[in-house]
Amino acid sequence: MTEDTTTSEQLAEIEGQATEFTPPEGWRLLEVGETLQEGDVSVRADGHWCPTERVGSTVGTKQRYIRPIEPQPEEQPEPQADTVQVREGRWRTRNGDIRNVTPTPEGDERAERWPWWDAADRHFWRANGRYYFDGKGPLDLVAYLGPIESEPQQEPQPQPADTAIEELRSEVSYVQNLLGESRQRVTHLEELVTSLQREVAVAKEELTIAAAVSHQLQIELDAAQQVPVDSLDLQQLRLRLADMTLDRDTCKDAYDRIFADLCTIKETTKAETVEAIVEWLQHFRGCNSPSLALLLLEALPHIIRNIVGLNTEDVE
Repeated sequence: MTEDTTTSEQLAEIEGQATEFTPPEGWRLLEVGETLQEGDVSVRADGHWCPTERVGSTVGTKQRYIRPIEPQPEEQPEPQADTVQVREGRWRTRNGDIRNVTPTPEGDERAERWPWWDAADRHFWRANGRYYFDGKGPLDLVAYLGPIESEPQQEPQPQPADTAIEELRSEVSYVQNLLGESRQRVTHLEELVTSLQREVAVAKEELTIAAAVSHQLQIELDAAQQVPVDSLDLQQLRLRLADMTLDRDTCKDAYDRIFADLCTIKETTKAETVEAIVEWLQHFRGCNSPSLALLLLEALPHIIRNIVGLNTEDVE
C-alpha cells in the first residue's frame, strides 16, 4: 500500500476510535501495538467490517481491529499420583487394611467400572486401585503384598438339625441309663410284689381254714351248751374256741397288713414311675426344635412302656 492510496482501512484509521466499542461474542478487540494476522478484521466507525490487508503491520492508536478468540485448550486432569495397576492378590489399602483382591465376577453390572473387588466385604476398585472416582480415599489400594494365601480348611459346622439329632442321641443315652436303673428297681419291686402275693395267698388260705374251724367249733359249742356247765368237754371246747379265735384274728391282722403293704408298694411304684418320666422330660423343657419335639413324641410311648416294664409284644 502506497501513501497516495486511499482504502477503507485508511479511512478507519483516520476516523479513529472516538466511541466505545464492544466486540461481538467470540471476538476480541486488539490492543495498540499488536501485530495484525491473517483473519483479523478492521471495524469502521459506521460499523462496516472488512478483512485487513495490513498483515504484519501493527495496530495504531486510532485504529480498531478485532480477532476471533482462539478456543482455550481443555485442561487435562493432572495425573493422579501413587496410582497402581491392580492385579489379583493381597493388597494394603491407604488406611492399612489388608484385602484379598480378585476380579469382579462376570455378569455383575459393576464389573465394567470396577473390575476388582474383595468378595469377603464386597468392596470394589477401579483398574488404577482407586475406590472412588475422584480424589484419594482410605480404601484405595496402595501396595501389592503377594498372592492370596490359602486359608486352612475349617471343619464344617454342624447344622441345626444335626445339632438337634446329637442332643437327642445324648438324651436317649441318658434315658437308656435311666431306664436301666428304673428297670432294675421295677424288677426288684416285681419280686417283692410276687413274694407278698404268695404270702397273701397263704394268709387267705389259713384264714379260710380258721374260719371253717371256728364255724365248726361254734357248732360244737352250741351242742356243748346242752351239757352241764362243769363238763370237762365243754371247758376244752371253750379253750379250743378261744385259741382258734386268736389264730383267726392273728391271720386277719397279717392279711390286712400284707394287703396294705401291697397297696402302698403299688402306689410307690406308680409314683416312682411317674417321677422317672417327669425327671426325664425335664431335660426337654424349653426345647425350640420342632423336629426334636416330634422325635420325642414318637419315642415317648416306647420309653414309658420300658419304664413300667411292659413288653412291646404284649401291646396290640
